[in-house]
Amino acid sequence: MARRRGRLREHRPEHDPGTPELAAKRAAGLTMETLDLCLARGILTPQQHWCGIHLRWLYTLRYGAPGVRALDTAHAGGMDIRPDDPAWREAREMEYQAALKYLRPAQAASVLSLCIFNERPFWLAARESMSAAHACRVEAAVALIQEGFAALERLWCRKGKIKKVDQ
Repeated sequence: MARRRGRLREHRPEHDPGTPELAAKRAAGLTMETLDLCLARGILTPQQHWCGIHLRWLYTLRYGAPGVRALDTAHAGGMDIRPDDPAWREAREMEYQAALKYLRPAQAASVLSLCIFNERPFWLAARESMSAAHACRVEAAVALIQEGFAALERLWCRKGKIKKVDQ
């Protein structure tokens, strides 16, 4: 009789073990990043989600991580990083600039606010019952985001950067 080796499976609880407030936030999707929420709701494909993460990575290489962060200027500790390669860094900056030039200005603004600055657009909180005018605005905004990410997918697919992403 064969025996299984390795670490035992972790039995996850069926209910959310956190506080009631945190469980409610998780159920509403408020603890997820905007990019991940768009993937979970089917607004973005896995390849487009990868494009958003890649664009964020390129942005952080160029400008640093957006938002508030703690920095101890007296101590440079942490992991030792490899020496800076100016040619590699310049190639990444050129890739970032090419991605921005490939997008139309309205697409670039929407894509940057969603995937880099993690701003939650109004249409993610859209309810089932809404006026026809509001529904048209929501559809137009979602279409703009999808077109922007589709453009990035075409750009990086053409350059061979995107591989098949598991769903």
